[in-house]
Amino acid sequence: MNASTAAAIGFALLAMLVLGALSLWLQAPLLFPAIGASAAVVLLAPASLGAQPKSILLGHALGGVLGWICVQTIAGGAQGSLVNLTNPALLVSGSVALAATMLALMSLRVPHPPAAATTMIVGMGLLPRAEHVLALIVSAGLAAAATAYAQRHVRP
Repeated sequence: MNASTAAAIGFALLAMLVLGALSLWLQAPLLFPAIGASAAVVLLAPASLGAQPKSILLGHALGGVLGWICVQTIAGGAQGSLVNLTNPALLVSGSVALAATMLALMSLRVPHPPAAATTMIVGMGLLPRAEHVLALIVSAGLAAAATAYAQRHVRP
């Protein structure tokens, strides 16, 4: 492993730890699985469109908003659980949210595969409240800013 790769991995670790600490401090879901997947895209495919800050921010923001719209309109704002998912409306909501998010990202030419997880998380009622979506968008903004910094200074 070269020094540049080690620095990039260390920076990603630090970014996730900061998001985790902020999550605990603010009691908000700033660290969630899809943000970790975003870090992986940035590390493993840094030149791809999906690793660009704009794609990270818009991907998660659109995924969160479209997931929230779907869970509210299709599932009546129901709260889900991955270990006990018995509401068929949440399954439909998550699926429609995924399709809507992929269509939006493709139309805007801002591909970001981890946004699929964001929209499913929200659309299946795992983070069903508007303040959850706001926290996801803030987290995506922080991740995009960290990515922009890392692309210029950590792994040029």
